[in-house]
Amino acid sequence: VSGLSRGQRQEVVIVVYLADQNETCRRSTETDVRQKYPSLVQSCLIRFLHPPAISRFYPALSRQSGTNSEKKARWRSKQNLDFSYLLIQCQNLSTYYLQLEDDVIAVSWFYRSIKETIKMTASNWVCIEFIELGFIGKLFHSSDLVPLATMIVDWYQHTPADDTYIEYYKKRQQKSRILVTPTLFQHIGWHSSLDGRLQKLKDPYFESDLENKLFVNNNPPANISTTMTIDFQHPPRDCYEGSRGYFLTSEPVKDGNVFRVLFLSLQNLSRIFVQTGISAGRGNILEEGVLELGKNIDCRNQSFFNVYRFHKGMVDVRIDQKDVRCIVIRVTADQKSVLMIKEISVFQK
Repeated sequence: VSGLSRGQRQEVVIVVYLADQNETCRRSTETDVRQKYPSLVQSCLIRFLHPPAISRFYPALSRQSGTNSEKKARWRSKQNLDFSYLLIQCQNLSTYYLQLEDDVIAVSWFYRSIKETIKMTASNWVCIEFIELGFIGKLFHSSDLVPLATMIVDWYQHTPADDTYIEYYKKRQQKSRILVTPTLFQHIGWHSSLDGRLQKLKDPYFESDLENKLFVNNNPPANISTTMTIDFQHPPRDCYEGSRGYFLTSEPVKDGNVFRVLFLSLQNLSRIFVQTGISAGRGNILEEGVLELGKNIDCRNQSFFNVYRFHKGMVDVRIDQKDVRCIVIRVTADQKSVLMIKEISVFQK
């Protein structure tokens, strides 16, 4: 909620589904939320949903004994039924539906980023994912909620919703996963709703984690410029200065695009480290490109004396070079994805 402006709060409904089979626990949780966030409940930003009559809604789930595998199967079946009921109850509340859980954190700009992603994505999408893990952070059209819930119910005894939603979007002719990286949500909980099970999974693409650079290095003062389109939440200077931050383009890069670092004075360099993408070879890397070193005062001609090709989105070279005026990252082929330059670290002799 802290990431939503006053105007954005008019566009959102948060449905808290209280899925515990113990009614006392459900009522206690609802009371806690009402007391902590009275204005949000009063404005209907937060709404509560309870399951229907337990005995009718959860068939064959009453036995608490059995082997661990049997308990897990019942737990999964109950979870599937809970998902399906939540989906059905939310079908008429909004244009889009985002599935979340209570042990998840979000970057502060998640809502704006989701709206921008919807605008930029072709209209025939079924599911857009804003976290890699499980059934969290999945966005659907509300018109898909009932048929998705129906498939989850049809398969509730043998297939987790984590897998069913994939089969659903494939059935609807979305051929491949649409995972937006860096991701906007992170799973922070440890304890599963299955008694005794620890769930320490973390999303490797989470936006906040990605801001940490490998080197905490004092780069020499420089002017930064680029011919790439800029995501102004992640400007060019962020990949060059400080211990956190990165540069992100707003559109896919093209052959001939450059990212230019023009030093304010000549530099004697011993090493240059450049990482694009989330990690080596993964997530919005520079697929085809070179790193160029130049001595020209404006660094805009072709008189580059050293050229290093990117491998898996990275360049890490140890050099013995004096009087370097600039370094340039040059794209050598069109690519279909946006580009993240996570870090540029320059080491002086």
